[in-house]
Amino acid sequence: LVLALPMTQERHVFSDAQWQRIEPSMPPCKGRPGGSYRAFFDALLWMARTGSPWRDLPERLGPWNVVYQRYAYWCKKGHFENLFQGAQQPDMEEVMVDSTCCRAHQSSAGARKISGPQAIGITRGGLNTKIHAVCDAVGNPLRFVLSAGQRHDSKPVPELLDGLQAKALLADKAYDSDKIVQATEKRGTQVIIPCRVNRKKNPRVLDTHRYKARHLVENLFQRMMVFRRVATRFDKLDITFLGFVHIAGIMKWLH
Repeated sequence: LVLALPMTQERHVFSDAQWQRIEPSMPPCKGRPGGSYRAFFDALLWMARTGSPWRDLPERLGPWNVVYQRYAYWCKKGHFENLFQGAQQPDMEEVMVDSTCCRAHQSSAGARKISGPQAIGITRGGLNTKIHAVCDAVGNPLRFVLSAGQRHDSKPVPELLDGLQAKALLADKAYDSDKIVQATEKRGTQVIIPCRVNRKKNPRVLDTHRYKARHLVENLFQRMMVFRRVATRFDKLDITFLGFVHIAGIMKWLH
């Protein structure tokens, strides 16, 4: 007899189908088969969705300190980014770039500078972090970059697009700069970015039909903000906050 989980618990655990897709990409660990990681990932998914403090992790998901220490270690080793990359099967007909701001909670401030990068900036809305993303032609994420909230959207574009080969780049007019346009066209990628009002040199004709697809990157951010730990930054260091961003990205690919 199989007992179904309550509805609230089903949202916080990996389904069998989802787990089968990511289990082969689990990093090797001496004396620990990949299948034993499932409880660990269920705990992280619960944390990502609820945004609760680590100490509030339910006992059924394991000791909070053990889960946190392993999570911090995996972030340091880049395991979550590797799993995120391994889950991808992108459609590179088009790529879309955009960013979103997430409010930095007061608990995210105060880390020592020597502990690692902390992309937290002060804007009119208070402390903020920007999540920059590039997604494929169907709205699935390919890369994430963090920056302080006051930094211009176009600055991380070279890092986001480095090595990506696509037929077209879609973005809003905030990305209309000669540097981005020239670098993109040099790779043989069509630029579908509306011109700024004050652009006087080299105006482009916008393919309005293809530009309509840019809403997919906006939809991506909406899906990611379902994860409370992504919508509000509680983590002091970029490396641990980006771990939850990658977990949200993995769930987007597994959806």
